[in-house]
Amino acid sequence: MKTKTYHVSRMGNMVSLPVRSNVNGYVTYHDSPRYRTATDEQLAEWAEYGRTLAVRNAAGTEIGCRNLAEWQYK
Repeated sequence: MKTKTYHVSRMGNMVSLPVRSNVNGYVTYHDSPRYRTATDEQLAEWAEYGRTLAVRNAAGTEIGCRNLAEWQYK
């Protein structure tokens, strides 16, 4: 499974992310385009019940990205 990492501050303070970071504030997530095309319901399920932390973090990151985009649009 390919993963990537980002610092939790990358999203700023406008969005609360449903992700888990390490003690240094870095989030490791599954690097796959499937999260961008998933429905909100799928993302919510994966964020809660994903088989690995990387999958749960990827879904949570996409949820955060969508919330940030909605906030920026307003």
